[in-house]
Amino acid sequence: MLSGLKEGAAKMSKSDPDSAIFMEDSESDVIRKINIAYCKPKEVYNEKGEFLNPIMDYCKTIIFPSASKMEIRRLKENGGDM
Repeated sequence: MLSGLKEGAAKMSKSDPDSAIFMEDSESDVIRKINIAYCKPKEVYNEKGEFLNPIMDYCKTIIFPSASKMEIRRLKENGGDM
């Protein structure tokens, strides 16, 4: 089971649709959920080595096993690509 997308959510929950990405979610739902996911800067693991950052958990479990490369583009504070 993957981490929940909200702060303090250890696991995904069907009772809160915004706490997880589901197979039946549309592309726009997935993008929206990723954009609102709790991702505290520089906070990746807890003291047990478990992911605190849900997006990193998703990447490790879903993207990294099948992709040879992943690009992350960050936006400047005033808009536009860096």
